Amino acid sequence: MTPQAMMNLVSIAPEVLMTVFGLILVVLDVMTKGEKKSMVGYFGIAFMIITALISQPAIGGKYLGFGNMVMWDTFSYVFFVIFALAYTLTTLGSVEYLRDKGILKGEFYTIMFFSIIGMMFMVSAFDLTVFYVGLETMAISMYVLAGFNKKCAKSAESGVKYFIIGAFSSGMLLFGMTYVYGATGSMNYLEIAEALKNGAAENATVKIGLILMLAGFAFKISAVPFHMWAPDVYQGAPTPAAGFMTVAPKAAAFASLVRFVWIALEPVAGLWGTFFSILAVLTMFYGNLVALSQTNVKRMLAYSAISHAGYMMIGLVAMNKEGYQAIALYSLIYAFMNIGAFTLLGVLKNKGMVEDERLESFAGLAKKNPMYALGMLIFMFSLAGIPPLAGFIGKYMIFMAAMKAELYWLAVIGALNSALACYYYMRVTIYMYFNEPEYEVDATIGRSAFITSFIGAVVVLAVGFFPSAFISFVKHLLV
Repeated sequence: MTPQAMMNLVSIAPEVLMTVFGLILVVLDVMTKGEKKSMVGYFGIAFMIITALISQPAIGGKYLGFGNMVMWDTFSYVFFVIFALAYTLTTLGSVEYLRDKGILKGEFYTIMFFSIIGMMFMVSAFDLTVFYVGLETMAISMYVLAGFNKKCAKSAESGVKYFIIGAFSSGMLLFGMTYVYGATGSMNYLEIAEALKNGAAENATVKIGLILMLAGFAFKISAVPFHMWAPDVYQGAPTPAAGFMTVAPKAAAFASLVRFVWIALEPVAGLWGTFFSILAVLTMFYGNLVALSQTNVKRMLAYSAISHAGYMMIGLVAMNKEGYQAIALYSLIYAFMNIGAFTLLGVLKNKGMVEDERLESFAGLAKKNPMYALGMLIFMFSLAGIPPLAGFIGKYMIFMAAMKAELYWLAVIGALNSALACYYYMRVTIYMYFNEPEYEVDATIGRSAFITSFIGAVVVLAVGFFPSAFISFVKHLLV
């Protein structure tokens, strides 16, 4: 085997290994029945761990293959770990929820698994063709997850809405890519950057193409004003799926966006920097202001997810090494606190044993189920960015990246939005600890939900009290 052939193989080895494991999961799904369907998810976790152990590249190692179309490096690896953690937490916390809803099927886990393969190609892409194939692999899986509960009209509506708007945004992105290809003659990030340096940036076709592409990216990260799909989709989707969808696809979109804009669009940094600065401000304010008026906690968390995309965009606009390190750390922290919150939310049921997402259902829970209330308090405080919890560390790193880039005004706006968000997160805890219950609810935490929420709470506390170890881990890999 020639050195180039070996490099080609190494550059896609993690994706190939994951694909083989995914096919094994399909076979396991056929071989299991009833309650044993959860074994598909557990095997998926084992396969993720094996892939993570085998595929870790050397620090600073870059494996670029297939004519500079795909690269596996520590950046790709860190985000794969984030995807794997999101899969693991969702799988561990979803078993009882899916069983109670009558939708405990192996397909739930295999679809999530194959979506991660798409995310891996998105993050590793050095060519728009590879990126788009990965994007569609992820997107199609997300459409199915959103509408997975066929017995529920809201879930079916969620899947249809996500499909229609997702197809529109993908079309916009693809249309922009054709413009960029027509003007630069290439889909490769490095060659696009070279063409822009040599004068293609002045071409009106390129500008139109880039605007369409950046708008398509904004749809995928649910940035305002391209966010309209997110609240309805997250609210209607099965709660474990919603938790996964707010974390993994968003991390994949941000990681691939960092790759594209910091490599291909480096010569026109002023154009996309201004574009995302405006989007970051709009996204933070809109997400937080609309979340203030929500009485449905799941919908509130959906608007909260929009505002968190705004915070992460600050790291993108900073255009420095600290910026993408902060995005990676924020995505890692967000996985634990948001999936933990969604897991506990899926536990809550009203008197008729139907999932209850209303704010009033949290009233008096501290007396009835103090462990549930404590877990939700930790996640709400962390999402609000209150020290000494992990959410504060994530936001601190984002704001420090902005300060280093002398974007003081953007850091101040981010801090103000953090203070604004405290109101609606605190409202949940006030209901739990200071309000009397208005009606009977059941908040019994099953074994799978307990494991996920416990892991999430421990990590949120550990990162908050011992941040240097986690920050050093991310900085060590993302040199």
